[in-house]
Amino acid sequence: MSVSSVSKKVKGILREVTRSVVELDYPTNYRERSIDYVAILKTRTKDKTHQPHSTGSVVVRVSPGRSSTISNEVEEDLAKFADAIDGVPVVIDNELYDNIVFDYGKIFATNERTLENIVKERELIALYRRNELYVALNIKLIEREVSRGGLRLSEISDALGLSKKSVESCLKGLGLISIDKAEKLISEYSSDMILSIGYDILREIFKKKSSPPQGINREIGSETLVYDLKKTAVDLVVRELPPEKSLSLKFYVDFNKTQSVKYVKTKIINASRLAREFNADLEVIVPDYTSLELVKKEVESEIGEELSSHIKFSSQSRAHIFRRS
Repeated sequence: MSVSSVSKKVKGILREVTRSVVELDYPTNYRERSIDYVAILKTRTKDKTHQPHSTGSVVVRVSPGRSSTISNEVEEDLAKFADAIDGVPVVIDNELYDNIVFDYGKIFATNERTLENIVKERELIALYRRNELYVALNIKLIEREVSRGGLRLSEISDALGLSKKSVESCLKGLGLISIDKAEKLISEYSSDMILSIGYDILREIFKKKSSPPQGINREIGSETLVYDLKKTAVDLVVRELPPEKSLSLKFYVDFNKTQSVKYVKTKIINASRLAREFNADLEVIVPDYTSLELVKKEVESEIGEELSSHIKFSSQSRAHIFRRS
């Protein structure tokens, strides 16, 4: 299947199961791009408890070849942007097996059918890492049964062939166990003891393996993170912390990285789509007044004065605090 066909299927899946999808077409050359789609998940509710799931986003790249050929810059962009918006970075590789998510460097790789199953929460998804397949223990169920006295951790450890200490450690974490051990637990008890690798688990795995960005800028405070991107529409993302508050994002487009009014206009239009979805400020950095007026005129002609009024234009000198020394 061609890349365009896979990309079309992925876009259809995301539009069906997410609240909104931003399609990015910058850089215009597909192979030079790092991010194709950014999708915001719908608010989901658990069937039995009626408690809302945590919501989030997925940052998607449809691979032009095998996921193992993804460049370091693409991987970095996906991981950085996903971290900035508290999402999950995913590469879609149509040659991968169904219902397996591959833990690949700083990102995840899977095919489009598995992506659909993850966001729709249907069918069992396994995680592949270190030459082993994993699913997750139903930690809440096990803890509830243990507290009620209907189950003992020693029984779980016997069924899994692990020490009690290992089981306790597993329950304190994400509860990942190998498929072989999961089968033992299911045969001893029921399939309710096991959970699929869904979005929430993937996000927790991603948080654990993604280190704080090197772009932490001490000049503007320890609660500001700066993400420097290479191959997508937004050049810089600035995120304000603490994380328990709603995300406070600022996007920057740097004219100096694109020495063409035509291409910087395309960048700004793409970046403005993202800014609207995330309720983020968007600032365009230009080198001088002449360039500023020219870029503003081009953007207004494309998206209208009303939308362009939400974009801030400034000179290069005002952006120096966001550059690492």
